Amino acid sequence: MTPKISIIVPVYNCEKYLKKCIESILSQTYKNIEIILVNDGSLDNCGQICDEYKLKDSRIVVIHQENRGLSGARNSGLEVVTGNYIGFVDSDDWVGKEMYEVMLNVALKYDLNIVECGINETGLETEYNNTELNIMFEDSFEALQRIIKNSDFSVCKKLYKKETIKDARFLLNRTSEDVYFAVENIPKIKKMGYFEFPFYNYRPNPTSITKSPYNIKRFDDSISASLYLEKELKTLICNNNDRKQGVKEQELLTIVKNFILNELVYHYKMLNYNPNIDPRYVHRKRLKKLINNNYFKSKTHNSYLKLANLLPVYSFEVIINLNKFRHRILRTNQF
Repeated sequence: MTPKISIIVPVYNCEKYLKKCIESILSQTYKNIEIILVNDGSLDNCGQICDEYKLKDSRIVVIHQENRGLSGARNSGLEVVTGNYIGFVDSDDWVGKEMYEVMLNVALKYDLNIVECGINETGLETEYNNTELNIMFEDSFEALQRIIKNSDFSVCKKLYKKETIKDARFLLNRTSEDVYFAVENIPKIKKMGYFEFPFYNYRPNPTSITKSPYNIKRFDDSISASLYLEKELKTLICNNNDRKQGVKEQELLTIVKNFILNELVYHYKMLNYNPNIDPRYVHRKRLKKLINNNYFKSKTHNSYLKLANLLPVYSFEVIINLNKFRHRILRTNQF
C-alpha cells in the first residue's frame, strides 16, 4: 500500500502568501497526501481562502478554530492526521514540488524515522532536476549534535514517521516550541537522514513573533527552552546504557554547553541594548549568574562571552553602551 503523507499548515493572517503556500503543496509530484489547513482565528480572508481550496481538492481538510497560536494550530492538525508520515509547512512559506516524493523515497529506502532537507532563505527557489543527494545518516546523538550546533530546530524541514512522534504535541504559549519538540522526539529515533538540498523555502516575515521587537516573553521562552534542553539531554546521557556512545555523549555535552552560553550571552546583550525592559537589573543579574555557572574555558568563545563572565553586571552594561555609541557614530559618518 502506498504510504500517505499528512501535511499540517497552521494559518494565521497571511492572506498575501497563503495561496502560494497551498499551491506548492498541491503541486507535489507525490500525490497521496492530505493537506490539513488549520485556520487559527485569522482576522483576514485566510479562512475563506482555505474553504475555497477545500472545494477544489478533496485532499484538503480545513479546521477553523479560535486563536491558539502556532503550537495550538499544529496540535489540532496532529489530532486528525491519517497519514503514515507527517510534515509541517508554515503558511507564509512554500515548498519545492519534489520535496515530499524525494523525502519519502529516502525514508523508505533506508528505513528512517525522520528525514530532513535543507532550507532556502534567498526568496529564489532552487530547481531540483534529479540532483544527486549527499545523504548523511545519523543516530539520535549525532542528529542532536548537528541540530543544536547549528541552532536549527525547525520541524518544517523534516518528514516524520507517524509512529515515531506518536502522541507528541507542541508546547503551548512558547516561541521556542520546535526546541521542545526536537528534545522530545529526536532521542526516540534509531536512524535519521539529512541532506542539504533546499526543498523548503522560508519567507522572512517582519510581522512574525521572532521578528517582532525584543521583549520579555521572547527572553523568558528562549532561556526556559535552553535550560530545558540542557536538563533533558543530561538525563538522556545519564540513562544511556550503551557505553560505546561515550565519545558522542561528551561531544554532545560540549555542544549543549556552548549552545547554552551563546543563548545566555545573546540575551544578556539584548537586555543591555533594551534596558527599559529590565530597569532594575533583575533579569541581567540572573543571566550573569547563569553565565558564570555554565562557563568553561574554550578558544571558540567570543569576546562578549568572555567579558560577560569576567565583568560585573554594571561594567558589562558600560561596554554595551560604548558599543551602541560607536555604531551610532559610524552610521552618522556614512552620511
